[in-house]
Amino acid sequence: MIGITGATGGVGSGVIRHLLAQGRDDLVALARRPEAVAPGVAARHADYDDLESLTAATAGLDTLVMVSSDGTAETMTRHHRNVIAACPPDVHIVYTSILDIAPDSRFYYSPGHQETEALLAGRPHCLARTSVFADFFADTWLTGAEGELALPLGDGGTSLVAREDVSRALAAAAVARLEGVVHLTGPEALTGGQIAAAATEALGRPVRYRAVDDADYRARLAAEGEPDWLIEAYASMFGSVREARFAAAPGDVERLGGTRPLSFAEYLRR
Repeated sequence: MIGITGATGGVGSGVIRHLLAQGRDDLVALARRPEAVAPGVAARHADYDDLESLTAATAGLDTLVMVSSDGTAETMTRHHRNVIAACPPDVHIVYTSILDIAPDSRFYYSPGHQETEALLAGRPHCLARTSVFADFFADTWLTGAEGELALPLGDGGTSLVAREDVSRALAAAAVARLEGVVHLTGPEALTGGQIAAAATEALGRPVRYRAVDDADYRARLAAEGEPDWLIEAYASMFGSVREARFAAAPGDVERLGGTRPLSFAEYLRR
């Protein structure tokens, strides 16, 4: 039996869809709101802050696709601790970690992912280290950009990967009970200028990249009223991009899922 956390989110629901397409009927969607899970899929109540619900939700599983939580770093890390503590030790866990997992990383979420990976040691698991989601990047920084992408990307490249490609690869890893580390990335690492060019091509309207520095970017977010933790999350992610920590490509998406990962332009066109 395969369980999937975050079953109503973009990645978790995608994993369920791909498993169903393979004819799997042994799926359990784990969600805070089971009623929101797609009809026809078994669902169990699972609240990341309720160990009793997590223990009940993971009972009887053979494999768990553990989609990482979000919010503040403290919230994410606490949620991951709870899931692993509640999950029986023989359950194989496929966990969505990140590419920038190095001990010297200054990315806001990296310490939480490092701790989660350490907690998984000694039990059957697969670390699916993902790059920045193309969907997230487009929704956050291209929507309403009005022709200019003003970000502190420096000269670093980012291997933007579509959630759909990540979901397909996670489903394959779960079925195979794959162990070890896989890298889920887009087919190539794009600089800020190349991202803008891809957006121009795909969207049919001009998008120009303008480099800004870290301090100006942080000040802009503060002026827009963003909370301190989110400012740090975004700015430190772009710091990692400048250091090419999200540039690895092409990764293992095609090897796992049998389909070449979408380029950023292809994702936008779809």
